Amino acid sequence: MSHSRHILQFVMSLPGAPALPSGGCMYLPNDGVWALFYEHLEHPFPPLFAEMIANSYYPGCNETSLSGQRLPPSCGPRAMRGSKGCFEVASLGSAAGIEIFETTGHVGLPDKWSYHIKHSRPRPPWARADQPRKATWGECGMSDTLSEVPPAVRLEIPTKYVVCRKTDNDDSITEEDVREQHRWANEAFGGRSPWTRMDFDTVHPVSVDMQISFELAGIEVVTDRECAKNGFMNTELLHKYNPRPSEHFTVVIITDDSSGILGQTQFPFDAPENSSEQLVVVSSVGMRGYASRFGTPLLYDEGDTLVHEIGHGLGLYHTFESGCSKSDGGDKVEDTNPERLPHYSCERDMSCGLEDPVHNFMDYSPDTCMVGFTQGQKRRAWCVFEHDRPTLYKKSLKTV
Repeated sequence: MSHSRHILQFVMSLPGAPALPSGGCMYLPNDGVWALFYEHLEHPFPPLFAEMIANSYYPGCNETSLSGQRLPPSCGPRAMRGSKGCFEVASLGSAAGIEIFETTGHVGLPDKWSYHIKHSRPRPPWARADQPRKATWGECGMSDTLSEVPPAVRLEIPTKYVVCRKTDNDDSITEEDVREQHRWANEAFGGRSPWTRMDFDTVHPVSVDMQISFELAGIEVVTDRECAKNGFMNTELLHKYNPRPSEHFTVVIITDDSSGILGQTQFPFDAPENSSEQLVVVSSVGMRGYASRFGTPLLYDEGDTLVHEIGHGLGLYHTFESGCSKSDGGDKVEDTNPERLPHYSCERDMSCGLEDPVHNFMDYSPDTCMVGFTQGQKRRAWCVFEHDRPTLYKKSLKTV
């Protein structure tokens, strides 16, 4: 229940958090359920957790939730029915006059996220079921087995941006906005992100120069309502905007998303280098300055959503990959401490016995908390890019 507690605290800190009067019942999933949730859904838009809490709270413990949803039907004295069958429910006692139930399934998942749970993406057809993913333990295994990046070289990756808007007069993301976001990403990969010291910080968080920058190869603004609305749910809608993946690193910006996520990116080793699936996809709500302009929560206003998703596009896993287990290598990076589940607040935690890497770009922390990448992540990103996107790697490699 630790992650449900974390999310509840996060939601109650938001402006307009739902009121939870005493005398009701709340149904919250255990950590195992959350781990499965993150296997299906990449980078959820955190303010939607407020809807989840409202859906999960039943005033007076009656049949209707705070948001008007009906309680799932019973499968017996200690079980409820979900989309995938019955799941167990157990009372943990009361807190602040609210009876808390631990569940082995989600009770209040927002409809936008339910789509991802029910329609999780299949493995690509070229990934053989009897073999592990390429580059997991192949050319690019654990970071401490990889070579250091020589100081006299760098990658200058030609990068193309495509803005999918719903109408011709939609100017929510302009070319100027894209250029500013592009500049910010280069600052981040150069190890130059600003740092706001937190109460628990004793030293500057790790923030290495990745020796990677992104050279602007073009900005294309297209009116494509389907792409703008459903691009995350049907990535095939985006493939026509990535005709030459061996020549460009392509970023698609979704401006009218209906799926409730901030970003979604193809790992380089899960598709051929010439596949149009080699895409970084982000929602406009995570773009730099969007929240300031349109009054959405400022948690993701700096532009680190794109930095995080580019990290995936270079082969980096989440810092919470596999939770506390190191039996399968976790994120395959030795110098990032494991963490049980992601963070949505910037706070000190030791979920796996060591300090959680909340300042790392590959967590889900707010932008003001994210500061940098580690040396191990740098080695892995360079290795994966060289082996899995070799044509673009050779084109991008420069001598200083």
